[in-house]
Amino acid sequence: MRHSVRLVTSLVVGVTLVAGSAAFAAGAMTRAVTPKGAPGVTATQVKVGAIVSESGPLAADFKPYLDGVNAYFDYVNKLGGVNHRKIILAYPLDDASNPNTNVTDAQTLVNTDHAFAIVGVSTPFFTAHTYLGTKTITPTFGYATGNVWGGPKNLFADYGSVLNYSSSVPFFAYTAKRTSQTKVAVIALSYPSSQLECKGAVAGLKKYHFLVRYSNINESIAANWQIEAQHIYNSGATMVVNCMDVNSNIALSKYLQGYYTRPPVQLWLDGYDRTILKNNAAVMANVYFLLQHVPFESATVYPKAYPGLNLYFSQMVKYGFSGTEFDDVALAGWESANLFTEGLRAAGKSPTQAAVNAAINRIRKDFGGPAGGVTAPVNWTSAHTKNTPPACETFVVTRGAKFAMAFNKGSKPWICFPLTGTANLNKPVAPPAGTPGA
Repeated sequence: MRHSVRLVTSLVVGVTLVAGSAAFAAGAMTRAVTPKGAPGVTATQVKVGAIVSESGPLAADFKPYLDGVNAYFDYVNKLGGVNHRKIILAYPLDDASNPNTNVTDAQTLVNTDHAFAIVGVSTPFFTAHTYLGTKTITPTFGYATGNVWGGPKNLFADYGSVLNYSSSVPFFAYTAKRTSQTKVAVIALSYPSSQLECKGAVAGLKKYHFLVRYSNINESIAANWQIEAQHIYNSGATMVVNCMDVNSNIALSKYLQGYYTRPPVQLWLDGYDRTILKNNAAVMANVYFLLQHVPFESATVYPKAYPGLNLYFSQMVKYGFSGTEFDDVALAGWESANLFTEGLRAAGKSPTQAAVNAAINRIRKDFGGPAGGVTAPVNWTSAHTKNTPPACETFVVTRGAKFAMAFNKGSKPWICFPLTGTANLNKPVAPPAGTPGA
């Protein structure tokens, strides 16, 4: 994973993480006890579990993950399953957006339900990562919102298990260059997943010779957004890099509209959602989004260029998930289910958890799905400890109440830069061979 795009509010983080650490301390003392061989595997089925925030204050951000997982398993099972076994999501557990429950859910899946794998984890608080990564070999797949997936060879986060916050900086600078902006403001909230993303932007944008006229990477979730907008306007900035959650972005943007005659260019990392745009189009003018997958709009503009994305759409609709097919998190669920299925298939007719882990860790090009996939490749021989170079992203921009592809050359949506050194913004590097749309 290049960066964290699903941001959670500091209010919830501050209230719950202390309790979560105590829960983990208790849970970590228990060593997993599972049946010998392959738990959850029968002659006709492979039973897996999931830990998803289906309720609680942040459920809306994470619940769609299961739709993508279920759609993929329905798709595979319709084709006969894997080695004549259907994959059954038998134990979808809800952690209620609570880190205490996140840990106990993981222990329940391993010790009581004997799930073969956890496909997947979609929650703001993956506090069970140490338990699952050191006390079990359970293959675990999920959506990373913090840098806690890296290391263990049985934890597989979408887009790779290591968050690299500095890799976003060339893309911030590239947006400024392509939109002809030279004066930039940078803003983040006062919690790590927001701050870390933007902390490097302040120095990084200066390195690329852009003027950072205003920065605040310690803003409160309950900020007076009118005052913040006034500070940005008074600084002379004409572009704003927002490393905040979508609600904060919208709140700030409403006031920015009141100060600027022409809306400033904004770059958001959260809020790529058609319903959100439809309801807030007036305050989301000139907003760009940085993505880690082929933009959803690509399937419409270039219907023959992205068979992997079109397959995802068709199966989401076919199996009853047409309400969330344009959701980043649902797509991440599809990607995780695909990766698990590939590992299960490679593990053979008598699969074990260790064999699935080993098989995935030999995959050098994980494109996030069948039919060409939806992402730049992840190299799982190294993705537990470092990113797969180069860093590749796609962009969309708001156009009225719709999103449009941005900075693409025809059907080629990817912009890629090296992971080290100073990028040449005039000459992005080519995406890896096989990247969908490359």
